Amino acid sequence: MSNEREDDPVADPQAEAGDAEEVEEADDQVEPEDVPPWKNPAYRFVFFFLVYLGLVAWLYPIFRERNVEVIDALAEMTAAAEYYFFSLFTDRVSLGGKVVSFHGFAVHIIEECTGVYEVLIFTAAVLSFPTTWANKGIGLGLGIPILYGFNVLRIGVLLLVGKYQPEYFDFMHLYFWQATLILMITSVWLLWITQVVNRDWTRSPSSP
Repeated sequence: MSNEREDDPVADPQAEAGDAEEVEEADDQVEPEDVPPWKNPAYRFVFFFLVYLGLVAWLYPIFRERNVEVIDALAEMTAAAEYYFFSLFTDRVSLGGKVVSFHGFAVHIIEECTGVYEVLIFTAAVLSFPTTWANKGIGLGLGIPILYGFNVLRIGVLLLVGKYQPEYFDFMHLYFWQATLILMITSVWLLWITQVVNRDWTRSPSSP
């Protein structure tokens, strides 16, 4: 009868530690699955924004050609808004159809002066953003009047510049205010996101 016996296997702590480190390293090397582009909110926003702008570029000229009276009415409404705005501060302003005069300096309100293009761009940006339709409705309901009011203020400043500093009128009209309008569109859009959309996202389920 043999006295030899097999030794019981003894766990090696260093070996187990080495195995654990290998597992951890393997876990670190696992890369998360790439999110498909169509599920990325940023990509979706850019895509739909370009789609909406394309639709506007295609459909708006058709609308304008078939509804000239609507465009004319918008221009006359903008001229009237400008007239009543100036009337709050002076009686040296006059209105004649689409023409507003201040101390003898007159501006003719045309389609580009109504702010319609800025509103269309802002609308495309709001509709393209990934949020609820209720938030989009709030954005359009508040943003469009703000942009229109800013446009009326812009025309008022141009009237003042044309009257008192006519040498700067072309620069203000063609360059300064064009850049300012782009900044205004972006500012109103970002204000909507921070004050309306983000507040809706961060609202707890128990909130009313």
